[in-house]
Amino acid sequence: MFPSLFLATLISGAVATSSFAPTTATCPSSLVRIATSLSTDEETWRTARKTLADTSLRSWLSDKGFETTAELPTLGLSISGGGYRALLTGAGVIQALDSDDSDVSTSGLYQAITYTSALSGGSWLLSSLADHDFPTVSSLLSSQWESAFSNGILAPNGWLALIAYAEILIDINAKESAGFTSTFTDLWARLLGYQLLSGSDGGVASTLSGIQSKSKFASHSIPYPIITSLNADLTTGSCVPEANSSVWELTPFEFGSWADEVNAFTPSKYLGSSVSNGAGSTCYTGYDNLGFVLGTSSNVFNDLAAIYSSLASTINTLCSATIGTVDDSTLGDVISALETVFPSLTADLASALDALYALYPNPFYNLASASQVSSQETLHMVDGGESGQTSPIFPHLLPARNVSLVIVNDNNGDGSVMPSYPNGTAIYKSYLAAKAAGLTRMPAVPSPISYLTNYTSGNPIFFGCKDSSVTTLVWLPNADYTYASGIATFELTFTSTVSKEMVANGAAVMSRNDSDEWAVCLSCAILDAGGLDVPSSCDACFEQYCYAG
Repeated sequence: MFPSLFLATLISGAVATSSFAPTTATCPSSLVRIATSLSTDEETWRTARKTLADTSLRSWLSDKGFETTAELPTLGLSISGGGYRALLTGAGVIQALDSDDSDVSTSGLYQAITYTSALSGGSWLLSSLADHDFPTVSSLLSSQWESAFSNGILAPNGWLALIAYAEILIDINAKESAGFTSTFTDLWARLLGYQLLSGSDGGVASTLSGIQSKSKFASHSIPYPIITSLNADLTTGSCVPEANSSVWELTPFEFGSWADEVNAFTPSKYLGSSVSNGAGSTCYTGYDNLGFVLGTSSNVFNDLAAIYSSLASTINTLCSATIGTVDDSTLGDVISALETVFPSLTADLASALDALYALYPNPFYNLASASQVSSQETLHMVDGGESGQTSPIFPHLLPARNVSLVIVNDNNGDGSVMPSYPNGTAIYKSYLAAKAAGLTRMPAVPSPISYLTNYTSGNPIFFGCKDSSVTTLVWLPNADYTYASGIATFELTFTSTVSKEMVANGAAVMSRNDSDEWAVCLSCAILDAGGLDVPSSCDACFEQYCYAG
């Protein structure tokens, strides 16, 4: 628990109302949906968006010299994790796709995309855009990001940081007073809110389900946003999710997982409710605070070596102790060591563990069909990339979404020396996990070792060429086009100049420095992914970009 005593010391025990505290609500007739297909809400939204996207895509293809009257494929965009490196580079990628914000070879393709997925740093980008009603990247950069990122995440509101911290502590205390356990993720979420969200008090009133009322979402003018996270099952004796852990989706409509062992969703609006076997006893709204959601997708307190590298064995002992026993002296050492790093933790073992996670009352508790989590009263959610799948590809592989091509913007730093850039590890791990999960729409992706010797660093690769039965992945790795963008993941402060340079480099990554040849090759890949006729003029593109195997 984020300690009430610590809060009381700082705010003299004051308990104020705050939008961060969930409020009681009347339970809806249904709180759990078994995932046999898309929800009615998403299917209706997807259909409307696809109509608009097809019009834009047909126009974009025509501009590149490709005329077709055939049914067009559904496109997706995936923004990886990687802290502010991912946020700023991904922002540049979107800018270069958005005809309202750029005039380069790829401009207009954003209007043709139906789904966008993101995790960790990518979720910061997606949440910030959504909360501001999807403005252009340029406008958001100048109106909020430049100033906020210059102050840094630990100094919300710059010289008014002390006032912001007082507000944050009141927010967290209000959540606890409402009967919920707060953790380090709540503090992290509130700090991120001041960097990324709209409205007073660091966007404290913003919610995930509230995106439904944003004008551009309601008019289907932007791609459907999907944020991913993972659940750590502490009963297994491990603090981190396994490599094949179920991917959890947080969307404006629903929260849940398509994995066979869960296969259930609940309305995002009613997260935090007390539910057993699908029936709600006490329901709440407001738990889906958008800052808490983006903080959840980037929560690495359970695995951040920089925080507890010296306590690795201690942490493992703690996790094991949840399913076993430990002698009193060892337990004392464990708690003492943790309190050295986190002085605010109580000496209660369960609370000490809980403090490292984003806690969600489990909406699938006692739901027999959700065998993976049915016995867990509380879900312990962490960064969506902790399984190694730091590029959120799974949401696009669902057959019901019928996504034919995904631009996978990979902003990982896989090298040991800065600047560091992607080497294909993340997309390969997604391939291994998809294969284990039986997701047949995932194309074959080789181990980086098998192809990097003949690979020009920074070049895109098409995986799944000439096979319309799989989803084509256009792997788009971050690279130094105009700026050395491979900055450290945990860099938390950026000058205005660096922020602008990072976004500009991301735009160059997407458009390959405004290359018409690249845009034509993207067109070829789109037609091919949709199983449409591809002219022989595309052969050179496939030769250059398709992974040959």
